[in-house]
Order: sequence, then C-alpha cells, then structure tokens
Amino acid sequence: MIRTLSQTEIARRDTLITRASAGAFDHLAQFYGLVRPSSYPVEAWRDVLRAVAYQPRGTFRVLFHALDALFSPWRDSVQLTANIDASGSFTHPSLTSTAYAHRWVKVENAVYWVAEVDTGTTTAQITPHASAYWDAWTTAQSNAEISFLPFFIVEGSAEISIYLDIEILAVPPTYLQPAGQARPATQPDGGHLLNLLDLDPATLDYGDQNIGPYPLYLFSGDEADGILGDLLRVIIPAGVKYALYGAQWGGALGYPPISSLERQGSV
Repeated sequence: MIRTLSQTEIARRDTLITRASAGAFDHLAQFYGLVRPSSYPVEAWRDVLRAVAYQPRGTFRVLFHALDALFSPWRDSVQLTANIDASGSFTHPSLTSTAYAHRWVKVENAVYWVAEVDTGTTTAQITPHASAYWDAWTTAQSNAEISFLPFFIVEGSAEISIYLDIEILAVPPTYLQPAGQARPATQPDGGHLLNLLDLDPATLDYGDQNIGPYPLYLFSGDEADGILGDLLRVIIPAGVKYALYGAQWGGALGYPPISSLERQGSV
C-alpha cells in the first residue's frame, strides 16, 4: 500500500480541528473542556468545536452556531422534504400540530421563521420578512430539505433565555412505577428527599401520613451541567446570566435525550 502522507504531515493535521483524525480530534476537544460522548457523531462534534474556537466568545452568533451544531443529530433526524412556494408556504403530512409554529426552521443552511401552521391542511407558512434573528423567504424551492430547530434563544438585559425541546432534556420521573402504571396524582414532581430527618416519623409534623411526608426539594444550582453545561460555560462569559426552559413542542425527535449520552472513559 502506498502512503499518501508523511508522518510529519499526519502530525500537523492532527493539530487542526478541521482535519484531525477522530482519535486526535477528541484529544483536541478536551483541551477546550469539551468531551465528546462516545455515541455522538464525530463530524457534529467537530462543528461544535469550530463554533467555540473560531468565533468571538459571548456573542449571539457563536451561541446560535454552537447550539445548532450540538443539536444537529436531533435536528436532522426529523428532517422534512417539501416544495416551498415563493411566498414561503409548504405542505407536509406530518404538520398535524401547532407545535411546529413559531419555530426556527433551517432550509439549505439558511435560518427562517415559521409564523403559523394550519393543522387542517397541514400547511406551514415561513415569514417573508427578515429580522436580526432570521432571513426573509423570497424564492420558491422544490424538494427543499427542511429542519425544525429544537431550540430558541431570547436575549435580554445581560440575560439569555434558552428554550429546548423537552424531548432533549428528558426530565426523569420522581419515582419508578410498575410497568405501564401512571404516576399517582398525589405524588410530587421532581427529585427530592422525604422529610423524615427529625427521626420521628410517627409525629405528624412534616406532612400527612395518608399521602406521605412533605418533600424536601433538591436544587442543583443555577448552572446547567453535563454536555450542555460544559458547552455553555465555554461560550458564555462571566456577568451574563442564562436560563434553560423546556418547551413542549411535541413529537419524538428520533435521537436519545442529551442526558443519556455516555461520557465514560476515553473516546
């Protein structure tokens, strides 16, 4: 077999985010504090690192591109193909919910805004008006590849609100239930400890023993953790607050929740 690259050239390329082989690239990503989940596509993670390394930190542009790259496996798994007319209208049989309205949508690498969805005719309308957040739709396209972004960003006064599809967050239930059994209506939501810390559960001072003690809710702080938290800590500078919210847009995304992606060992 003929080698096309010298050892020196291979070593040089392994120092470049855009050209490093998978193993070398994972080591480069760790220098930025970003560890790729073992099941996460290498090229998608490469796009994440491009946004972090080559764009100015703390800007809306870098935050958008970093989140767009991070959530690209979810975005692309539910991609639609449809004809879009010159006014921005398109029809697809999957548009049976108004959850597709008021969303960012990506068509051929440009970002637009879906203003409304008519569920009766399964027709969506992309706005023909531009803003600082999206482009204006101007030209008809046939067999266009359409991806609904699973996030939205709202800027405020030194504060950023990030809305994520709840399917990505995958908030776990409070208790494990028998297979197929719904959570009882009286059971509290969220992770908590039952308030029995007085070591006197017979005394009804911390709840009602008919439905159980009052819960002590546990708060993890004001920062996101895991993969998303690592990324936000890299690109959002000190002095800027951010908040994460789960949006119930509806519909499975066809990719595992971000919390279930393994990050154990070397990748």
